[in-house]
Amino acid sequence: MLFKIPVFALLIALGFVPSLAAQEEPGSGQTSMSTGGEPPEAFVVAENIEDSGNSGLAVSAYKSFIKNFPTSPFASTAQFRIANILSSQGNPSKAFDAYQTLLTTYPDTPNFDAAVAQQVLIANAYLQGKRMVFMGMPIVPGTERAQKMYESILNSAPYSKHAPIAQFNLGLSLERQKMIAEARQAYQKVLDRYPNSDVCDDALYQIGYIYMRQGLSGGSQDLSALVLAKETFQDFLLQYPASEKSPQASDNLAAIGAHEAGDLMRIASFYDRTKDFKAAIIYYNDIVRKQPDTADAKIAGSRIEELRAQVGDEALRVGSESAESGEKLALRRRLQAQVESSALANFSGPPTRDIVPDELPVVKKPRFRTNIRDLQPLPAPVEPLLPTE
Repeated sequence: MLFKIPVFALLIALGFVPSLAAQEEPGSGQTSMSTGGEPPEAFVVAENIEDSGNSGLAVSAYKSFIKNFPTSPFASTAQFRIANILSSQGNPSKAFDAYQTLLTTYPDTPNFDAAVAQQVLIANAYLQGKRMVFMGMPIVPGTERAQKMYESILNSAPYSKHAPIAQFNLGLSLERQKMIAEARQAYQKVLDRYPNSDVCDDALYQIGYIYMRQGLSGGSQDLSALVLAKETFQDFLLQYPASEKSPQASDNLAAIGAHEAGDLMRIASFYDRTKDFKAAIIYYNDIVRKQPDTADAKIAGSRIEELRAQVGDEALRVGSESAESGEKLALRRRLQAQVESSALANFSGPPTRDIVPDELPVVKKPRFRTNIRDLQPLPAPVEPLLPTE
C-alpha cells in the first residue's frame, strides 16, 4: 500500500533541508523566517533543488513553500520560478497558467513585466500553429487557446508595455477563426486604447483588409464594404506613408478601383444595350472620373464620344440641364425676344420690368411693413349700410 508523503518531509529525508526542529526558534514553537531581506530556508532549499537539475521536485518544493508561507516577500518569486520551470519542461499551457496565477495573486511582483512577456510569447506560439496537447498527443490547432490567452493578458495587464501587441494578436486570432466583426473591433481597440503604439499602422491596415475581403467576396451583400476599404487604405497612406505595408495598401486601392470600374462598366453596358443612353452616360462618366487610368476608362471615354455623335449632346443631358419641351422652349424664346426688343433705342413699348409672357400670371410682391404704426392691429372691417328702401 502506497502512502502519500508530504513534500517537505520528503525533502528532509533526501537531505535537502534540516529537520523542522532545527528551524524552530527556542521557546517560540514557530518556524524561523529570515530577516533583513534574506530568503527563508525553505526557499533556499527549493533553489538548491532547482540548481541540481531536479526540476520536477523543485516545482513541488516551490509550491510547498508558497503554501506554507503565502505572505512571504519571496512567494511571488517562487511562483515565477514555477512558471519558468514548466515553460522549460515544454509545457507552455501550464506555464501560461502559472504566470497568470502570479499576475493575479501577486500583482505587485517585480517580475510582472517579465511574466507578461513570457505569456505573450506562449500565446504567439499557439497563434502561429502550435497544437494543443492532450495526454502527450497533439490534437486541434491552438488558435482558440491563443485567443483566450490574449484575453487573459489584457484583463490582468491592460496597460503594460506588451498590451498593444496582445490586443493586435487577439484580432489576428479572431480573424483566423472567421470571427470577422469581433476581429475588426479588436483592431479598432488598438487605435483607440494605444494610439501611440508601434502596431497602430498594422491594426489600421488589417481593418482595411477585412473590409476589402468582404467587398470582394462573391457572397458578400455589404455594398458599402469596398467604399469603407478604400477610405481606410487612403487614411492608412496618409497617416503611415513610411510603413512597410504602404506599397501593399496602394496595390489594394488599385485592385478596389479595378473592381469598382468593372461593376460600373457592367451597369453602363446594360443601359447601353437597352437604349437608355442617358443612364449609360452617367455610369460611363463615373468610370472616367473615378478610375481615369484604367482600361475601362478608355473604353468608357470612347463610347461617350460615339453616343454624342449618334444622338447628340441635347439628348444625353440629365438633371437640371435636361432638354426642354417644345412648348417651354418656345415660351422662353418669346420672352427673350421681348427683352431684346426693349433694349433698342427707338423702343416705345412698356418698360422691361413689366414684360411677362401671356402664359404666366403677374405676381406682385407683398409690401413689407416699415413703420411702427404698421405693427398695430388692423381695424375691424366696416360693413356697408343696409338700403333703407
